[in-house]
Amino acid sequence: MCVIVTSEAGSMPTMTQLAQMSDTNPDGAGIAWHDGVRLHRYRNEDNHQTLAFIAQHWQFLESVPFLLHFRLATHGKVCVENTHPFRFSKSGRTGFIAHNGIARAHTHGRFESDSRNAILAWQAGQADLSDGSQGRFALIDQNGTLEWLTDDAERIRGGVGFITVSNTNWELGSLIDVDSWWDDGYQNGWEDACVNYGIIPNDEDTLDYMPNRH
Repeated sequence: MCVIVTSEAGSMPTMTQLAQMSDTNPDGAGIAWHDGVRLHRYRNEDNHQTLAFIAQHWQFLESVPFLLHFRLATHGKVCVENTHPFRFSKSGRTGFIAHNGIARAHTHGRFESDSRNAILAWQAGQADLSDGSQGRFALIDQNGTLEWLTDDAERIRGGVGFITVSNTNWELGSLIDVDSWWDDGYQNGWEDACVNYGIIPNDEDTLDYMPNRH
């Protein structure tokens, strides 16, 4: 099913919400945010790594607008290339866009991912993604503006303020206990991410990371 989250500056999901979203949609996670100057994106087919990145930069991400996606793979293998959000460029706007649902009219095309095919057609003016027939779509543009192309997203309370989500199926689909979730592997994933991406815990440095080359 997947889930999209948009969070305006000054808002933030709870760790429990993120854990439940990830547990229910375990096939890759990505986040795009605007730091007041430009857009950034982090994505990984391993949800542990993306959650680790979010945990490491929690306070900063609370202060900026961001677009977050957890994937449940339906079309296309689990890999970084199929992990949302994806780049877009349309009518003078650029940024990142994410999809929730199945774009049934775009399951065959240039990419094995129906989401990527639908976005490609939309950029070319060959598809309208606003009617909901191909699922839900949300984006963040070069100015940090968050926009839902479809109008049926849900606004719910987060840990700070309110967040907007494409669905709340993850609330019922996961009975995860956050303490045991952390103890049973995500702490190790967080530590691995710190090593792999050169992150020093509690270090307030740049958000632009490249994996260490082996």
